[in-house]
Amino acid sequence: MLTDPLAEYDRQAELMSQRISNSLLNYDIGRFWRHIEELRMRVSALAMSEEASGNIPVVILLKQKNFRYQELMGQLSHKGRNGYVEMTPKIPEDFRDIESLAIPNADLYVLWDVDTGMSNLNISPSDSMELLMKAKRTPLTMSEGLFCALAVPELLTDKHRFNCIQMPGSRIEDDQRVPSIWLSKGAPRLGWCWFGNIHTWLATASCKSRLGAS
Repeated sequence: MLTDPLAEYDRQAELMSQRISNSLLNYDIGRFWRHIEELRMRVSALAMSEEASGNIPVVILLKQKNFRYQELMGQLSHKGRNGYVEMTPKIPEDFRDIESLAIPNADLYVLWDVDTGMSNLNISPSDSMELLMKAKRTPLTMSEGLFCALAVPELLTDKHRFNCIQMPGSRIEDDQRVPSIWLSKGAPRLGWCWFGNIHTWLATASCKSRLGAS
């Protein structure tokens, strides 16, 4: 567990500002810092009122229109091999966030109390969704999962604290594919697995709430 939400928030904000400066993220840097300060106050207030129970207290992200999946996956690496996208016969843009998640309207927003789902290993995404509803948590979307991996790349390798993730918050209508991030062929991969399948190394990632910038 990363125990200090504000320290983690500040660390991620610096990483994101570097990616904006390097044009990996398409966002105005001045606007970014204004929204970061606004959201930091909200995160601070939330941290004082409730303790995060997951293994990543907070994650900052931008919506899909502000980046390209392949470029951001390339920022992940394992033993010298860069991350990649392989979702054949689909592509990331085929997936849509499910409406019930009530994602903030703002391009920049924050996930509060993220859990990669270690307790749900060997449980399918379909069964995990039922467990999340009972716990009043919601599954992550594909873009949210990607920013979790960018913020804490150890989730792909540190089996004591984290696990590779599935994101059933993004789906294709009438399709059983679930976006997933794991190590494949020795490198981080954005791919998909089936909604009803179980895995020993993949689990459904979730969050307690989402905070949007004004």
